[in-house]
Amino acid sequence: MKKTIVIITLILLIAPWFAQAQAVNPCSIASGITPNSLPRCVNQIYIWSLGVGSLLALLMIIIGGYYYMTAAGNAERSSKGTEMIWSSVIGLALLFGAYLLLNTINPDLVNFQAFTNDIGGFNNTQQPPSDVRN
Repeated sequence: MKKTIVIITLILLIAPWFAQAQAVNPCSIASGITPNSLPRCVNQIYIWSLGVGSLLALLMIIIGGYYYMTAAGNAERSSKGTEMIWSSVIGLALLFGAYLLLNTINPDLVNFQAFTNDIGGFNNTQQPPSDVRN
């Protein structure tokens, strides 16, 4: 039984990587280094970590439910399952509560589009005016 749970878990964790094998990764060296690549990488890591945290919490809820259902009158195992479920729910609430708080304070904190290579109002791609007198 434990062997099948481990195999199913590994398949569920590895399958998304095969589905996204052809996606363009802005953080790879092959995509080129641009001034906006760091915010894109941070954004991808943030979104990826939200997904992984949600999947791990869901997995812990499932395992806690399994412990609770198979307790068969064992109070210790039942309380362990209940504790796992509540810990996962609290973790999910913290995870998405932090996102909601950051989005409420300033949407650019979770959007990562505000970071540019614009220093002092002069962007590196701008050309100086052509009518400059020497």
